[in-house]
Amino acid sequence: MRSVFVETGNVTAFRRAVLAVEDTERGQPGIVVAWGQAGRGKTFAARNSHAERGGVFLSAWEGMTQAAFLGRLCQETTGAETAPRSAHACKVRTIETLEKRRQQGMVATIYMDEADRLAFGRIEDLRDIHEATGAAVILIGEEELIGLLSERRRIWSRVTQEVAFGPVDEADIAAFALEAASLDLTPDACAKVRATSDGDMRLVRNMVQLLEQAAKARETNIADAAMVAAIQKQKSWRRA
Repeated sequence: MRSVFVETGNVTAFRRAVLAVEDTERGQPGIVVAWGQAGRGKTFAARNSHAERGGVFLSAWEGMTQAAFLGRLCQETTGAETAPRSAHACKVRTIETLEKRRQQGMVATIYMDEADRLAFGRIEDLRDIHEATGAAVILIGEEELIGLLSERRRIWSRVTQEVAFGPVDEADIAAFALEAASLDLTPDACAKVRATSDGDMRLVRNMVQLLEQAAKARETNIADAAMVAAIQKQKSWRRA
């Protein structure tokens, strides 16, 4: 199965939100919150956007201190091998670099993946950086992220775009199977894949891979509902 990027409805909504906050003249500069349960394709969409448009991409670690967080952010922003020793110096260096990029007309967007794992103080650090530079901040996380942000008005008031990553639909599944595996799923097969995976893109990928193997064994490129039923027996698809 090929590694492909499919423009699902979730991806399209995410892309529009990023474009809106990056367009300082006609858009809505501020913070984007992209949230949804694990497996819905949030990180995949964010990494693709970052690869296409540039900026800074950082993934949160559990229990990151302010010094560790700002040090990593500074390194990713400046490209330096080492960061200043103090958290304050790291923040200043990051702000200076992003501001210079902005003045040169370069994209200075910060993608913060796994943002729901951050202590709230680290979200405040990102707010400070956004306020000082105008750089767009994209916060990506699971459902808990919304509750975390809505408790602080000074953060939530700066959220101008919200993207909820819902279950992928049958059209998304059909497009993915065709592009990733050259597999033509019948409408009934798409419906069964969606129902079994609960619209979880990670599980959809796994199911399509098994369907591809089954189709090759039968020397066909068409997968029907009976083929989906056969792979359903191979393992439990229930979410842990």
